[in-house]
Amino acid sequence: MVNLFKNMFPKKGRRVPSYLSWTDADPKDLLYISDLDGTLLSSSGSLSTDSIQRLNHLIDCGLKFTIATARNYDSAHPILKGLNLKIPAILFNGVYLTEFKSGQNVFLADFITQEVVQEMLKLVTPMGLHPFIYSYFSNGEKHRVYYRQAANPGAEAYLASLDGDKRLRKVDDFKFSDEEKVSGFLLIDKKKVLKPIHQKLKKKFPLEISLYFAEDVSRKGYYWLQAYHREANKANMVKLLAQYLKLPMKNVVVFGDYINDLGMFNIAGRAIAVSNAIPEVKRAAHEIIGSNNNGSVIDYLESLGFG
Repeated sequence: MVNLFKNMFPKKGRRVPSYLSWTDADPKDLLYISDLDGTLLSSSGSLSTDSIQRLNHLIDCGLKFTIATARNYDSAHPILKGLNLKIPAILFNGVYLTEFKSGQNVFLADFITQEVVQEMLKLVTPMGLHPFIYSYFSNGEKHRVYYRQAANPGAEAYLASLDGDKRLRKVDDFKFSDEEKVSGFLLIDKKKVLKPIHQKLKKKFPLEISLYFAEDVSRKGYYWLQAYHREANKANMVKLLAQYLKLPMKNVVVFGDYINDLGMFNIAGRAIAVSNAIPEVKRAAHEIIGSNNNGSVIDYLESLGFG
């Protein structure tokens, strides 16, 4: 699947704001894609019944809307199960493009090789670091999140956020079956601990993985180092989705708040940041609206005149 991404779109230099090219377009001709955590969802990680009903009304009136999230299907679906998404959702930071009602994958990006996983484990285990590793079973569409222990308050907070998640598995060692592929891994610790790990992995595997290194928005002082396959990111899957729907990129509008949203901000016709977004995202945006806790994404969509 990864070959579908290559050479689809030329690389660009400094972005040129493109909003003048589509502001006169009918909103029904545009595709709206929102990040979840920190953007569409409240800070509690939820979407109210009223918000779901409002979004469903807009969708019924012709709004082309979907999500692009770092969450997996098993994590996103319980929150949005009442939402009538008719357009496939971008999940796990661009690893999957998935029909939201059925959970069936339309497209897959590539996965992290066992070589990269084992090298990462050799690097971090002697330091007392314990990753969360995400896997995908091709036979049965199953997902798992493996961990050995949560060794610091940042990791403990993340583990607590997964309470009740059926994907979660505590293990003594990381072993994967022949049908299992690694879609990503996550390390959580202080910046000074993770920074050299980030540098070593980036240097050793520049063509194999994409790394995201940023402060945990919900646990200040702790950082997340996340890894996915090099071709697995929101931007690549946004491009693929637009191609799938036969839409030009200038007709794509995206909402976001965090570092993993920057790629799609750089390619969309219009990029909109919520006011609680990190500074890098605000700088990349064409427009800044209110905060996620004020339901600003839905307010914006309702202002477009649907229904």
